[in-house]
Amino acid sequence: MEFHLDHWMGGFLYALPVLMVALFSYPLGVVSDRMGLELAVGCGATVAVLSSLARPWATNYVMLVVSTAIFGLGLAMCFTNLPKLVKTNFPQRLAGTATGVYTAAIPLGTGLGIALTKPIFAVTGSWRQVVLVWSLMAIPVVLLWWVVGRLVRRRKRRSDGGFFHQATDRQVESDRISPGEPADPEPPDTLSRGRLVGSVLICGLLLMFLNLMFYATLGWLPTYLIEEGWDAVSAATATSVISFVEVPAVLLIPILSDVTGGRRFVPVVGFFLISICSAGLALDPALSWIVNPVLGATFGGIFALLLVTPVELVGKEKVASAAGAIISIGYVGALTGPLITGYLRDSTGSFAVGFLVLALVGLVSAGLSYVLYAVRPRRPAASIH
Repeated sequence: MEFHLDHWMGGFLYALPVLMVALFSYPLGVVSDRMGLELAVGCGATVAVLSSLARPWATNYVMLVVSTAIFGLGLAMCFTNLPKLVKTNFPQRLAGTATGVYTAAIPLGTGLGIALTKPIFAVTGSWRQVVLVWSLMAIPVVLLWWVVGRLVRRRKRRSDGGFFHQATDRQVESDRISPGEPADPEPPDTLSRGRLVGSVLICGLLLMFLNLMFYATLGWLPTYLIEEGWDAVSAATATSVISFVEVPAVLLIPILSDVTGGRRFVPVVGFFLISICSAGLALDPALSWIVNPVLGATFGGIFALLLVTPVELVGKEKVASAAGAIISIGYVGALTGPLITGYLRDSTGSFAVGFLVLALVGLVSAGLSYVLYAVRPRRPAASIH
C-alpha cells in the first residue's frame, strides 16, 4: 500500500469501526431516542457515506484513521436504531421475523463485500477506486431513506391533523403496520428498574460472549487448521462453512421463534452446542467439517434473537437506548476475542487451550441465557400465532 503501513496499523484500521460501535452505541442510542427514528438513521447513514467518500482522497494515514472513525460513528447510530425500526413498524408477533430479515443482511453484505472487492480491484487497479465504488453504491440507499422518512412524517401529520379523524400515535402506527390491525401495547410494566437494567446488562454480556467466540473462531480457525497439517484452501473452505450457514440461520431461526412463541430454547441450547463444538475443535480439529455447520447455525440464530430482546423489553421511546447499551457491551467481545485467543496461542504454543476457553465461555453463556429469559416480561398472548 502507498502509505507503507505496518501490519498493526492495517489491523487497527480494520478494527476501528468495531471499536467506535463499542464506544459510542449507547450514547448515540440515547441521542437517537430524542431525535426520532427517521432523523437518527438518516443522519447516521449520511455521516457514514460522507466519511466513506472521504477515504479515497486521504493523503496520509491520519486522514484514513479519522475518516474511518467517523464512519464507525455513523455505523453505530444506524445499528442502534434497527431494533427501534422493528418496534415502530411491526407488530410484536413479527418482531423475530423482522429482526431476522435485517440481521441476515449483515453476514450477506459481508460476504458480498469479500467476494466482489477483489474483482473490482482487478478492474480498477487501485484501493482508492474500490472504496469509492462501494461508497457510491450506498448513496441511492441513503437518499431512499430520506425520501421514505419524509413520506412517513407527512402521512403522520395528515393523520394527526385531520378534522374528522384525530388519530393517536398508536393508531398511526397501526396504519403503518397494516390496515385494520391494532398496534401492539407497550411491554407490561412487570420489571422494576433494577431488574430491567439487569436484563439489559445480561443481554449485553451474552452478546459480548457470542461475539468473543464468533470472531475468535472465524479469525483463528484457519491458522489453527493449517498448523495441524491442513492445506490453506481446505482450512479456508472449512471455516467459510460457518459464514454460509449463518445467513439462512439468521433469517429462519427468528421466524421459527415467532411461530412457536418462544425465545429461550435457541440461546440456552445454542450456547451449550457452541461449547461442545469448541471443545471438539480443541480435541480434534478434523471435526471441523462436522461442527462448523452447527457453529454457523447457532452463532446466527443467537445473534438475531439477542437483537430482538430490546424490542420486547422496553417501550418504543427507549428502544435505541437499550439497544445501544447492549451493542456497546456486546462489541467489546468482537475486539477482545481474537486478542485473547492469540495471546493464549503465544503463551501455550497451541490453539487448543484457546478453544477450550471458548468452550467454557459457552457454558457460562448458556446459564446466563436461562437467567435472562426467566426474568424478562412474558410476551403478550395475542402475539403468539
